[in-house]
Amino acid sequence: MIKKIDDKDLRKALELVNNVFSEFVAVDYAQEGKNTFENYLKNKYDEVSLDLESGHKKMWAYYQNGEIIGVISTRNISHISLMFVDKKHHKKGIARQMFHAVHEELRNNEAVRQITVNSSPYAVRVYEHLGFVKMGEQQEKDGIIFIPMIRPV
Repeated sequence: MIKKIDDKDLRKALELVNNVFSEFVAVDYAQEGKNTFENYLKNKYDEVSLDLESGHKKMWAYYQNGEIIGVISTRNISHISLMFVDKKHHKKGIARQMFHAVHEELRNNEAVRQITVNSSPYAVRVYEHLGFVKMGEQQEKDGIIFIPMIRPV
């Protein structure tokens, strides 16, 4: 089941994101990038909570037996800022299901023409399977390595 995250589950969701990031994404990062991402999750809890409340960000979780096993988040309406799935559940279509839930919501917004993401090198193939294409070469900001990608709604 996919549903929007409330304050009650926000910490659990961010813990899952941090765990998956540490195991699969951080291996491509220098310490600066690891620190940037970890600080975002740890020190920005209150900010993320306020952003969810204001609508600047939206976050959904994939629940299985009451446990969060996947997280997807958007900011600025149509930019995917996070998408992570617990390693025990990789390659089971969970990322695709979460993306389709977000996509359905965005399709109902007439102002949204495209969805963007700054993909980690690890996740490029996942996003390509979801219909995204690269908009440019690999970049780095504050140690975070990413490839900008885009997909029409």
